[in-house]
Amino acid sequence: MNEIKTTVTDQLQRLQMLMHRSTFYGRVSESRTHNPHMGQGRILALLKIKPEISQRDLTYLLGLSKQSIAQVLEKLEKSGYITRETSEDDKRVSIIKLTEEGAKAAESIDEEVPETNKVLEGLSDEELETFSGLLDKLIKAYEEQFPGEDFDKRRKIMEEFVAHHRRDFEKHGDGPERRRDRGEHFGKRFNHHSFRQND
Repeated sequence: MNEIKTTVTDQLQRLQMLMHRSTFYGRVSESRTHNPHMGQGRILALLKIKPEISQRDLTYLLGLSKQSIAQVLEKLEKSGYITRETSEDDKRVSIIKLTEEGAKAAESIDEEVPETNKVLEGLSDEELETFSGLLDKLIKAYEEQFPGEDFDKRRKIMEEFVAHHRRDFEKHGDGPERRRDRGEHFGKRFNHHSFRQND
């Protein structure tokens, strides 16, 4: 049993290395600079849903550390994709806003096909079902190492967040006015007081 555990651990490490390498080479291509599974791409994808959001809520929804979020936001700001302003209601809160250039970059994300999707095409539906079940068990085992985190709540909030955007988008379409209206709508529904976080 110990031998197979060692083998599986080695395989996971090799898989992690290869996925990181794939992500690195993806960054080299200009068309993949904002891959939705990379830091900047994930933030742009979320800002496309909610063009105005507090840095606190963004950190919570993406499950990243404050330091990681700050570093990525700095890069996005330098690229002209976002602006950061202090909230008029609470001077301790920083508000992130998507710019027109950022909206254009976010649009390109939808056209990209993650490399992982291409790799998974080599597995049958049955194999994917089995693999998904095993991954779920591993994920839960890792989540149990962080008893202070409510991962289920975080996932439910994100699912509701995305579902609301999709309904709004299908009903009203997109554009600068709609993005601003959508930002105000979500600002009321998902304000920073609705998220409990560890400061």
